[in-house]
Amino acid sequence: MAKTLGVHIVADLYGCDPEILKSADRMAEIFEGAVREAKLNKLSSHFHQFYPYGATGVIVISESHLSFHTWPEHGYVAIDVYTCGAHELAFKAFDYIVDKLNPSRVEKDVHFRGVIDESEEVEFASAYSVEA
Repeated sequence: MAKTLGVHIVADLYGCDPEILKSADRMAEIFEGAVREAKLNKLSSHFHQFYPYGATGVIVISESHLSFHTWPEHGYVAIDVYTCGAHELAFKAFDYIVDKLNPSRVEKDVHFRGVIDESEEVEFASAYSVEA
């Protein structure tokens, strides 16, 4: 039986409001909201405002990360949502971001990371078990 350790959503959003995309603060609000909405566990964040416009940012979560990089002059933002927690939480965070940015077009790739056979996990765990 196989299981997946993480899900990584990589997306290009087109036709977004340039007024939102040009502001690191507004993008931070959306991404922080996605973390809260999906009940992810924030560890830290960093956002940067480019001049004359544009923004980039990342939120590090215990499950992995959410990130963005904007091109407001094109109404475009590249985003990543990667979690090693419950897969539905990644999709919940992603859907929240898409809802708030309201793009006219979304191109999304979903990568299931760390697809392992559960028997491999047992072998690894027994090989590295700690004796009391």
